[in-house]
Amino acid sequence: MISHIKIHKGIIATIDYELKQRIKKSGGSVLSLANDRIVLES
Repeated sequence: MISHIKIHKGIIATIDYELKQRIKKSGGSVLSLANDRIVLES
């Protein structure tokens, strides 16, 4: 999945902290839930 993000610069939805950090390092964006809201982290 991380290799796909590096190539296509996609957005992934997850609540896994470690996966979010790896996605951000790869240049992708993350959709997650925080305080009953959907948050886009780039």
